[in-house]
Amino acid sequence: MHFEDVRQWQGTADDLARELKRQIEQLGLSVEPPSVRTVRLWRSKQLLSQPKGQEFKFRQILEGLATAVLLKRGWTLAAIGQVLPSFSDTDLERQIIAESDGQDSTWATVIQTNSLPLPVGHRHALDLAEDAAMLLAQGIIRQYNRVLPGQEIVRQDDSMPPELYRAMCKLGRLYIEEGLADSAACVHTILERSRYPLSSEEWNLKIFRQTEFPFSGVTLIEPDLRVPTSDCSVIANKSGAFGEDNVIEHRLYSQLREATERLGARRKHKAYTAVRKLVGKYSLIGERQLLDYLIENDLTPLQRTVVDFFDRVSDTWLIEGFVHRCTHCGTLMRPHPNKNRFPDGCCPIRQCYSHNSGQLCEKLNPDGLLIAKPQILTFWTGPAIDELAIFEAAQQKGLNAELYPESDLCDISINNRAIGIDAKSYTSPVTLALRLNRRIGGLAHYRRRIIAISDRLIEENPNYLSSLRSTLDKKGDPATLEVLSVTSVIELIKSM
Repeated sequence: MHFEDVRQWQGTADDLARELKRQIEQLGLSVEPPSVRTVRLWRSKQLLSQPKGQEFKFRQILEGLATAVLLKRGWTLAAIGQVLPSFSDTDLERQIIAESDGQDSTWATVIQTNSLPLPVGHRHALDLAEDAAMLLAQGIIRQYNRVLPGQEIVRQDDSMPPELYRAMCKLGRLYIEEGLADSAACVHTILERSRYPLSSEEWNLKIFRQTEFPFSGVTLIEPDLRVPTSDCSVIANKSGAFGEDNVIEHRLYSQLREATERLGARRKHKAYTAVRKLVGKYSLIGERQLLDYLIENDLTPLQRTVVDFFDRVSDTWLIEGFVHRCTHCGTLMRPHPNKNRFPDGCCPIRQCYSHNSGQLCEKLNPDGLLIAKPQILTFWTGPAIDELAIFEAAQQKGLNAELYPESDLCDISINNRAIGIDAKSYTSPVTLALRLNRRIGGLAHYRRRIIAISDRLIEENPNYLSSLRSTLDKKGDPATLEVLSVTSVIELIKSM
């Protein structure tokens, strides 16, 4: 197969020039191999997405070959720089191999003029397989901790860890999508199978044997000792927290970071901020509006990644045939069982002031409307209500403010590294304090460090701020944090 010997390749500009020459000859491409000087030029033009200070890798081999081919076709460097980040490694391989085989390869940008393609096919299956493996690892850890004291046994009932149950559902879907019988319905069978590598015949899933699947050779349970492997522990904790929503949010976040990295150092931070602002302000959006936003913010190379953050509005969420948009946050309101109290539906965003009041903004025709995935709404859209309020207050004051600076070093920065602000909406002040006691994240890079707590949380729990402050460590980075309400932070900004 093509490229199998270079998937783990890395090297310098000199090495890349030599490898490109070898690949061009091996593939029989009728293009001129680039010199070392040309490779450095391509890097300076952001055609090669090598992160600063790191060696070139397999991705840059593909980008180099694609650049050489497209230049031969008459493309400008600027046009190539626009289109390359929109192609995954698999897409680039397919296009280059088509060129090598003399087939008609269409190097068109992914931007569409009429509609947005929702994720399907191979990428969808890989995402499903990765989520299933991470949830399975989490479920195994949870189940092991339950049976370890010797008082419980593995039961296939409501006591099963939810991560294990959701993993089995996703595995069953993978079997069915490969045209096989669902052999993931029994928890005992799944745990027994976990003693073998995921790529083995015992699992019998082609997707687990794909080179793009990151956990292909992993065994989750020690074959003889019947305990979770170290690989299992690492995979279980990969998303930072257990549960399906955390696993999916971690995947979407990783895909966004990887996609923006391919844009190069000068564009990646701006693109990251634009995408996060999109899902914060426009979680319910029409296809045409989304396309316009991508074009206006120079995000067309990220279209495939961004579209994966959205689903089409389901008929389940319609109220008398219409989509209802929330007055306060602009998201999709859901039908509520209590129709007397919520005749127009209820906003699902916990941080939204309309969450318990059901204020209607407008009724929309559902045709062509997209809604952010539940995990995006939970982890990005909800928190963005406070983040955007603080950022907009700083802008109105004329301050040098930045939203999600340096790809989320903090939520809002003011005067570069002078002030860093993170808005938090943890329902438990103790849970938040324990997390901050472990690490304060990117706030460590700022001279003044502020934690902004949602006003709604303080309304519901008047002791929230005092509980948080008392639980934070009194030394180290946690002791440097200022804990304020969002309203207090905005008043502070107005006084600057």
